[in-house]
Amino acid sequence: MKSTTLLFLIISAYSWGQEGNYKFNNFGNRSILLSGNVTGSVSDIGLVYYNPARLTALENIGFEFNAKAYQINSLKLTTIFDEERQLDNTSFGGVPSLAGGTFKLFGERFAYSFLARRRSNFNLGLSSREITDNITELYPDVETYNLKASINSKVDEDWYGLTWAKEISKNFSLGISVFGSSYSYNGVRSVNHTIQYNEDAVAYFLTKTGFDQKSYGFHIKLGAFYKLNNIDLGLNINVPYIEIYNEGGYNFNEVTSGVGNGFDVFYDYEFEDLSANLKEPLGISLGAGIPIKRSKIHLNIDFVSGLSNYSRINVPNIEIGDASSTPIFFNEERQFVLNFGVGGEVYVSDKFKSYFGFSTDFNAYKSSATVFDLSTDDAENTAIAADYYHLSGGIDWKMSWANIVLGVTYASGSSSFQNPFNLNLSGLDLNTTQDSSLSYKRYQFIIGLKIPLADNIKNKIKKATE
Repeated sequence: MKSTTLLFLIISAYSWGQEGNYKFNNFGNRSILLSGNVTGSVSDIGLVYYNPARLTALENIGFEFNAKAYQINSLKLTTIFDEERQLDNTSFGGVPSLAGGTFKLFGERFAYSFLARRRSNFNLGLSSREITDNITELYPDVETYNLKASINSKVDEDWYGLTWAKEISKNFSLGISVFGSSYSYNGVRSVNHTIQYNEDAVAYFLTKTGFDQKSYGFHIKLGAFYKLNNIDLGLNINVPYIEIYNEGGYNFNEVTSGVGNGFDVFYDYEFEDLSANLKEPLGISLGAGIPIKRSKIHLNIDFVSGLSNYSRINVPNIEIGDASSTPIFFNEERQFVLNFGVGGEVYVSDKFKSYFGFSTDFNAYKSSATVFDLSTDDAENTAIAADYYHLSGGIDWKMSWANIVLGVTYASGSSSFQNPFNLNLSGLDLNTTQDSSLSYKRYQFIIGLKIPLADNIKNKIKKATE
């Protein structure tokens, strides 16, 4: 075996779109329905994420959460293994959520929050006995062929936050949110080919690659809010991620058997407690809430700086039969991104409002650790990246005991990239001349609930019965 190229593809409806797309998930009941275009005008507990300075502009909102709403994800992967094969997957699951509330202490305004920042648990598998042309070309006497492949990816990231805001003047406030975070990311990719090409000859190929990464640290958001006449203006700065602890692991297993003398191999590597690194870049958001009678238009511009190429997990070189040791790449590089969006808040009555939103969500990846590239020195990382467009809409219904928010969001994107299951081995050549493509659609169904403090509930019930 002179060369081996193994592309490790972590295809996840969430992890694929969460780290390189900065507006993939939104938080806070009304903020979700406005597609996150609320830097200058956030009016729910989502302020802890979008602009902590807005805390001074809100009444005491008690406890609030955007409930574990549901979403449908549709994923389609084409041109894998050969031009004919494709994978379709539709999943139904929960939406990342936010919970928190506000309180006063020593005359100062505070908010506490828990944010399920990212959630992904994705499994994609393929099993086939179809004998294709490229198999018969290599093994004209093939009798039985079995292909099994699987991709598994899981991402969990939780933020635990405390927010403080101070009114500097009647029209100007500053605020800060500090989140302690825990991050976990792991994935496994396995491909198995078994070929029986006469009564007593069997060729067997197995490749299995996996990794895991954990990181603990702090995310800090600095906010400013200014009221110009009746227009709300806001600035939010996302400070680059402050990492406290990080570790990674990697494993690689390859077996080739029954191909011929001199070609059978067995490699088995497992590394733990590897040094690792996780970075999040500087981000700046500007927003405005412009009233139109009793309704409001929400505008937003979001700038996120890039990241120079760095290694997320530092894996030692491995020996796989080449003249020199083979490096393992788990690198990431991002370009700067500029997104924009608009939302609308339509007043119907004191108890009923409707919302809509639109935002761009351009991908920042130039190269990405979501593609694991094990190859020779001249190989390049390949980024699976898509530009998304988000649409949202819903209602806010105010009742005596709570506010209920109902809505739906839609996102779509697609990407083309180098075929992820190329396998060049002496005796087996399963390649395609075409690129693979990945298309993704998501529908979220939002059910949010805001519960005022006990005293506020009593007052509202009292007024309703008078």
